[in-house]
Amino acid sequence: MFGNFYRPPFVGIIAFVTVIMAQPLGHTLFVLLKGVLGSPDEASLTASFLCGLAGFALVWVGLKKPETAATWLGFVGGILIWTGWFEYTWELFAHLLNVQPLYTASGEVAMSPGLQIIQASGIVMFAVTMLFYFNRDTRCTAFKWLHRNAHMNPGKAGAGKDRDYARITALETIFVIWFIYVINLTLYDERILGIEHPVTYGVFFGFLVWAIYLNTRLIKYARMAPAVRYAIPTTIITWLDIEVLSRWGILKEFWLMPRDYALEMGLVVAAFVIAGIAIYLTPERGEENAS
Repeated sequence: MFGNFYRPPFVGIIAFVTVIMAQPLGHTLFVLLKGVLGSPDEASLTASFLCGLAGFALVWVGLKKPETAATWLGFVGGILIWTGWFEYTWELFAHLLNVQPLYTASGEVAMSPGLQIIQASGIVMFAVTMLFYFNRDTRCTAFKWLHRNAHMNPGKAGAGKDRDYARITALETIFVIWFIYVINLTLYDERILGIEHPVTYGVFFGFLVWAIYLNTRLIKYARMAPAVRYAIPTTIITWLDIEVLSRWGILKEFWLMPRDYALEMGLVVAAFVIAGIAIYLTPERGEENAS
């Protein structure tokens, strides 16, 4: 019976559920790190440092694991590194530099100080992303599509054996989150667009179509490790629309108020843990047969 869960479409569904549940958990972790109502202090700074360090430790352990376990450890490690060393650092410097919140015309907070620092890092993110784009050994479907259609072939790829799946997955996780963050903040910023701007509606429906297309491909995967790696951009692209819906007041971001929504967060944690265990325990021999 359990063997059926390692076949399409269950492989893709398990991968999607695990990665999509990690998104609210990452936000909850960040809220807990900085304190629900407090500002960055010594205790939260220490906690964030240890959080990122734990992420690097998971990636290091994953370097010597089989592909599926390495992918899983790289993904969780990437989430912890992003939350502890990226997101919290920007929040800290926004506090130290006394950056003020950005308000909408109606007086509501459009972006917190930390989010404005993330927005300012967008050019750095795109610059580093271009260096990844120039990689001839990339396995990124979007990059390979651009290589073909933009007539910018960087050269023949290598054999691709013995890849560091934990490190690759962690990097992918960090950069996809960073990329979507910058797009989100551009939509929220009324100096550029704003949440009610027609372009924002166009982006919302464009990402909705994109997410549906990616999910139709994801459920065809027969191997768990590549399914998880494909689920990372798929779910984070889906998450952009969830964020926009919350800005429109259609959904409530209960993951930002974990103390008030303990039951809901408990269900999210349970779904993440159960699906995560299923991924981590995927038999490598079954992976080979499925391929």
